Amino acid sequence: MVKIDEDTHKALLLFNRRAEAAEVAASEGKRLTKAVKAKDDAARDLKKVQDSGADQEAINEAEAAYRSALKSWQDIRDGVEPEPVEEEPAAEEAEPVEEEPAAETEPAEEERSTENE
Repeated sequence: MVKIDEDTHKALLLFNRRAEAAEVAASEGKRLTKAVKAKDDAARDLKKVQDSGADQEAINEAEAAYRSALKSWQDIRDGVEPEPVEEEPAAEEAEPVEEEPAAETEPAEEERSTENE
């Protein structure tokens, strides 16, 4: 390890902190840009649905999507952490897939033990 004096060490720590802060700021800028685009797309879709004379259900869905995108944009703009997304339905769908291979291997093991006798 190279020995450096205290002033150089402090300067390197300061540089690293500023570089990390710049990366975070760039990342936040990209998130904000994506949120603005999602909000604008949702607004455009809502306007298109309203102008096309679609049924009320389609308008409500488009409006809900717009409100969600607007809230996400405002939260990112204001520095609020996003709410965690629940993934319970995905976990429920994965369970039956895991059970099927286990059920198939059990009879095979019984057959092997019968063959060995």
